[in-house]
Amino acid sequence: MKNKIQAFLSQIEKEKNIQILYANESGSRAWGFPSPDSDYDIRFIYRRERDWYLSVNEGKDQMTVMPNKLLDGSGWDFRKYLRLLHSSNATCFDWLNSPIIYREEKLFSEPVRELTKKYFQPKKVMFHFLGIAKGMLQREFLTDRVRIKKYFYVLRPVLTAVYIAKHKKAAPVDFHELLPLVKSNESVYQEITDLLKQKEKAMEGDLVKRVKILDEFVAQEMARCEAIARSLPKQQMSWNDINLFYRKILDI
Repeated sequence: MKNKIQAFLSQIEKEKNIQILYANESGSRAWGFPSPDSDYDIRFIYRRERDWYLSVNEGKDQMTVMPNKLLDGSGWDFRKYLRLLHSSNATCFDWLNSPIIYREEKLFSEPVRELTKKYFQPKKVMFHFLGIAKGMLQREFLTDRVRIKKYFYVLRPVLTAVYIAKHKKAAPVDFHELLPLVKSNESVYQEITDLLKQKEKAMEGDLVKRVKILDEFVAQEMARCEAIARSLPKQQMSWNDINLFYRKILDI
């Protein structure tokens, strides 16, 4: 599959006349709990020819390429990525922290990783993930049975918020790296690991009975993390470092 993905990325470069600076896996495969029938969520950051950035009119700065049901490709122009990084958009950190990387131009990725440390705002990113969990609960957790993958679509953002509350930095993308956060709570840890084993064999639409211990844990941690996030100060970020890096990439 890796060869097919590399060919897919090369085809995008040729057809769109771009250079892909970085490409990674997103979604359940990067999170560590894919279903047997999961597709590949391929995300990429790209650069166009220099004159494109010097035009008076601004062109489209993102693209979606889905040649089939298996490959879901979506990319941002690197200027768009940097603008979103300045505002501490959570996706910027998730892409750079993905455990599955398909393309990586070191002249781009290494300085950007340093920038992510400077522009990470715990308050904003915590509220982002708590919002994801809250929305998922309101849409999906309406009966006593729920799609098994949706449990992880709640647990992962909640544990991400827990990690940020504790460490004040971007959290790992792989769900298994977040599990140590709950290891001291044996009952919750056991329920999650049992659910993970079920998820390994479950198809996208498979249902599971709600687990009271997990529901209570989610509600408790969401309330605790929200209180912590509200207590954190707002930050005003300078554009200087991002602008300097942007100009360097244009001149490469």
